[in-house]
Amino acid sequence: MLHRAWRLFTRGQRLNRRNRIAESAAVLREALELLDWDPASPPELGTARARLTAKALMVLSTDLVSLGETAEGLQLLDLAEGFVATSDRGVLLHQRALGLWQSGRLSDAMHWFEEAEPHLAANGPDYMYAAMFHNWANLWRDLGELQKALDSIQHAIALYDKKVNIPTNRAKAVHLEALIWLDLGEVTKALLAFDEVREQYRTYAPELEPFIDASHADALSFVGMFRQAAQRWTEAIASYRLAGDLRSAAMSEFWRAAAAFEDSQFELAEQWAQQAMDSLYEQGNEPMAFLARLLLLQGRFDSGQVGLDFADEVFRLCDALERRGWNLRLEQAKILAVRAKIKMGDLEGVETVLQGEHGGSDFDALAQDLARHLAKAELALARGMDPMPELREGLDLLDDYRMTFGSVEFQAGVSALGVQLSSKGLIHTTNHGSPAEMLQWAERCRGQALRIPPVKSSADPDAREALGRLRQARQELWDLQVERKASAEALSRVSELEAEIRDYDRARPGPGKQAERIASAEIHDLAESLETVVVSLFEVGGIVRVVLAGGDGLQHVELMSLDQASELERRLGADLDALSRTFHHPDRLRQSVESAMRRNATALAKGIWGPIADYVGERQVVMIPHSKLAWVPWPLLPPLKGRPLTVSPSAEAWWRAVHRPAATGPAIVAAGPRLVRADSEVDSVGALYPDARLVHADESDPEIVLKALDGASVAHLAAHGHHEPDNVLFSRLDFGLGPLNAYELLGLDQPPAHVVLSACDLGRSTVEVGNETLGFTAALLHAGTSTVVSSLAKVPDTMAADMMVEYHRRCAAGATPAEALAAVGEQRPWHPFVAFGA
Repeated sequence: MLHRAWRLFTRGQRLNRRNRIAESAAVLREALELLDWDPASPPELGTARARLTAKALMVLSTDLVSLGETAEGLQLLDLAEGFVATSDRGVLLHQRALGLWQSGRLSDAMHWFEEAEPHLAANGPDYMYAAMFHNWANLWRDLGELQKALDSIQHAIALYDKKVNIPTNRAKAVHLEALIWLDLGEVTKALLAFDEVREQYRTYAPELEPFIDASHADALSFVGMFRQAAQRWTEAIASYRLAGDLRSAAMSEFWRAAAAFEDSQFELAEQWAQQAMDSLYEQGNEPMAFLARLLLLQGRFDSGQVGLDFADEVFRLCDALERRGWNLRLEQAKILAVRAKIKMGDLEGVETVLQGEHGGSDFDALAQDLARHLAKAELALARGMDPMPELREGLDLLDDYRMTFGSVEFQAGVSALGVQLSSKGLIHTTNHGSPAEMLQWAERCRGQALRIPPVKSSADPDAREALGRLRQARQELWDLQVERKASAEALSRVSELEAEIRDYDRARPGPGKQAERIASAEIHDLAESLETVVVSLFEVGGIVRVVLAGGDGLQHVELMSLDQASELERRLGADLDALSRTFHHPDRLRQSVESAMRRNATALAKGIWGPIADYVGERQVVMIPHSKLAWVPWPLLPPLKGRPLTVSPSAEAWWRAVHRPAATGPAIVAAGPRLVRADSEVDSVGALYPDARLVHADESDPEIVLKALDGASVAHLAAHGHHEPDNVLFSRLDFGLGPLNAYELLGLDQPPAHVVLSACDLGRSTVEVGNETLGFTAALLHAGTSTVVSSLAKVPDTMAADMMVEYHRRCAAGATPAEALAAVGEQRPWHPFVAFGA
């Protein structure tokens, strides 16, 4: 019987290591039943039965804590202490420290780790001695002592390498080391380690892979990609609950709520925070429950629900956390309380809380610094002083942080961390500043990723090899879909490869540099010299506003309601999509759609263009849209038909594009399959450019096209495309031998100066939380292409071919892209093409 109990104990221990918590607890209870365990009649000290019973109780205690039954788990340790073997006493003390840490009692946990260390050093076992440093590192991490945490986990890894051959435990230790790197702000370094750990988990303990998903969610939150982080947290919560790990599920619910709050999804965030708080209280983890309560209060503050007792309630929670030795998000909570006091006009003691210098390189310090600068700006406003120095300093910190990332997704996402700072600056300059200051601050609210040179990770050999496999997988998927065969497995393979490439890209370090800012006066002077007006749209107080540059000085004009404008944008987008489906339908249906489009375009023109028409006069236009107006087909507005017009993500981006030396290599004209007139379009356009490289549909290889793009003066790509709003790096053009992905364009050494995408809707983009745009057209602009002509809706093949041949004929004769598109568009009043860039 004792032998069978040993076997069950060993199995339960293995299950515990693999995070199969509920199964582990069940097996250990079975072992204890065989051992006749009865708390009222404990086994005799020194017997084999006593030692095994104590061991089983110690592992079961950790299971119970993970299952949310903290009090019962700790009670088991108290019972075992009466008959535990001297050589196992260090294990018991360690398990007590572990249970206390998991329930948020950090000071008590520190005491018992210190008590356990000499016992485990003297008696082992070695695997538990290594585990102690691992868990101690977790405690130091929660205390905010990141360097001590790093030292501790690296000591544990060294012990695993020298004395303890348990691959699963070593993988867990490397995982924690990566999390500490993440805390320290080394996001790309952490992501590389996560990939290594994921492979180890898949090999040794697949049940642990959800922990990597949760870690990726952490990383995504650190770069402002809150929606993507929320999705990862949701998946991790489901996995934890399935495994019976209710403690990890509750912690993940907390972070899921935090991501929703950051994304301004207040109702959803409140639901998750309440759920997390209830779970954490039930499990006896008061400090984390207090933090969940603080999240609820944060949501109330952000949605404007602040009463007289709000700050006092936040401070009481802060005091409760400090009494328990808890530092996680504590400083940010204090700043929240201070902001509430400022909002209520109570400035007493506020400055003392806000004292402090730049907090360091770790992410928590960055979050504190951004919150502190925001609060100091609000304090300055309350005192009738200038808030702008604090707002600028906070956004400058964010600029430095953004440069550490090589991933365009991450660079764009980081802007979300500064939305409150940039918005407050824009509001203040609108109410108190000059048009030049408004334009300068509007530029700080968008297009920040475009200031950073591409890292070109797609050109690395490993990425190229993975992209080749992705092309093959996509081709296989297409073949199966055409033949109407089962394609679920092929689709899954494509998703896996895209995730692999995306994770590779996200782990690239940044260039550590960025383009200089362009003064408003320089933007005005350039526009004036080109007989162009820059129309920079932004929003304050729910009203679309504009700063105009290039005419009679810089001017600020109020336009129309943003809600009304964005609704008209939505309708126009729907009209364009509907129109693209009616080219082969009866004229009556087409005329009905055109009538709706005319009404909506006229209404938008009245609100946006009417108030600025006199300033613009007959000049060309560069439109810098608000993020909620990113898909407006501006050339279709009646007053703008026939007028040269370019849409740019920012005024600074336009200025840099105009000054950028243009590539001068041979033109590339390429076609993809399944277009009626693709090859004749290639021949006609190619004939207009001497030495043009022609790639016909049957022989179109994306690798050849990509190589020809590098250094080309002009690129005309007639191929079906796909905008992927949830996976923007893999928006793509289809060629005969596979897709050309947006991600690959960022690896070009010298992108083409002028690109035309003559089919599909690749002019569309995804707008991130921080007002940054991502997509195929945006990738070309980010890579360094000055002008991209692309469509906001699907285009009939015949219209595209006729229009683009005439367009290129005008360009070859010396017209600018905007001039050529305006001229050919006059006879095609509802075409969806737009010139982007410069």
